[in-house]
Amino acid sequence: MRAARRLLIVLIVLAALFVAADRITLHFAESEAASKIQSERNLSQKPSVSIGGFPFLTQLASKKFDEVKMSASDLTVNDGKGGPNIQLQNFRIDAKNVKVTGNYSGIVAGSGTGTARISYGDLSAALPNQVTVAYGGTPGKVKVSGKVDLPVLGSQQVSGTADISVVDGNGISLTNLSGITGVDPTVASLVASFLQPKLQLAGLPSGLRLDSVQPGPDGIDIRVSGTNVSLSN
Repeated sequence: MRAARRLLIVLIVLAALFVAADRITLHFAESEAASKIQSERNLSQKPSVSIGGFPFLTQLASKKFDEVKMSASDLTVNDGKGGPNIQLQNFRIDAKNVKVTGNYSGIVAGSGTGTARISYGDLSAALPNQVTVAYGGTPGKVKVSGKVDLPVLGSQQVSGTADISVVDGNGISLTNLSGITGVDPTVASLVASFLQPKLQLAGLPSGLRLDSVQPGPDGIDIRVSGTNVSLSN
C-alpha cells in the first residue's frame, strides 16, 4: 500500500513537471514565432501569437500545430502601385493546421480566417481621384465626395452615397452611386465613374483573400479567409 502511494506521488510529480515544461516551451515558441513574424512583416510592434492544443511538446516535435492565433496592431497593405500604406487596425487571424519549417523560417496554415478594420482616413488617402469616403449612416452605405472637372462647368464639388463591396478577390469598389449633389441631374451620370473608384489591396499575408467589407461608424470592417496562408510573409 505504501509503495503504491509513493508511486502515485512520483507520477503526480512527473506529470506536474511535464506540464510545467510544456507550458514553458510553449511560451518560448510563441515568442519566437512572434519575433519572426515581426521581422518578416516589418512590424514596429511585436504581434501577439497564441498556439493552441495540448500537449504542446508533441506538436513541437512534429512541427505541426492544431491552431495558431495571431493579432497585430500595425500590419499594413497598399494598392500595389506605390500608393500610401493602409493600416489594418486590430488585425486578427485564426489559423488551423499550421506547419513550421526550419527555425520558424516558414509558418504556413492549411486554412485561416481573419478580421481587421480600415479607417476612413486611410481608405480615402489611398483611393484614386482624391475621393473622400465617410460613414453613410445606414447599413452597407458610405458617403463619397470629391472634385470633378466637367466640360464647360469646370471643377465641381460633388457628393453622393454608394455601396462598398469586394471585387477581384482583394479589391474594394464603390458601386450603386445615388443621391448625387453638387451638379445638375442631367450631368450626374458624368460623375458616377469618378465617385466609384476601385482599390486593390496588396500585401495581405499570402493566401488570404477578402471575403467582405462592411462600413461602420469608425471605419470599414473587413473579413478575410484562405488556404495555404503564410503567417511569416
